[in-house]
Amino acid sequence: MTELLQDSSFFAPEVQSFSILELLGQAGGFQWPILAVFIAGMVVLMLSVVRLFQDQYSARALMELPIDSITYSTLKRAQSTASDSLYTRLLSGMLQLYRNPEAMGREVSDIATSAHTAYQRTQRMIHYCSSTAGGLGLLGTLVGIYALFSTGTRDAQTIFAGIAIAVVSTLLGIVTSILLEFFEAIMHGYVSRYIESAQTWAQSIRSQALSWSKQGR
Repeated sequence: MTELLQDSSFFAPEVQSFSILELLGQAGGFQWPILAVFIAGMVVLMLSVVRLFQDQYSARALMELPIDSITYSTLKRAQSTASDSLYTRLLSGMLQLYRNPEAMGREVSDIATSAHTAYQRTQRMIHYCSSTAGGLGLLGTLVGIYALFSTGTRDAQTIFAGIAIAVVSTLLGIVTSILLEFFEAIMHGYVSRYIESAQTWAQSIRSQALSWSKQGR
């Protein structure tokens, strides 16, 4: 009894640890296409982030204009010197129609809708990558189950290999799909807020145009 008490392994058996890489290696090769899909989706998102920051940087000069005291000539000069951005496109469209405030409102709406449509292409690509990752995980499940039952063996190692392919590939597919959808949702929020802020800015310019028309400019 004393020997058993001294032997701590009797009460706390040694648990074999394994790394994440070892876990991924049990996916039967499905980890590589799932990883490729994840990288492709993240590249698409990163490119969208870069475009958003470039657009914001190009629009910074227009965003800092004093709207309350702005004049048509000041806006015209700002438009001619500003780099291409959502704000620049909004300003160009409104300046062409500044004598028709109703048409200006429709132009702002059309340009904002076009910006949303442009981002929806990124959305569709991310959703496709997410669905593909889930599909690859499901395919791994089917392959693992087939490998498990097709051999007809009772060998524990063979059974474990089939179960591991089914479980790990499914896990990787689900995790990849969730991550891609999560990052896309964050990106969609940033893009939507940016477009809404640009629309608010454009509506302020439109309000100024109404005052110009009342003053006969």
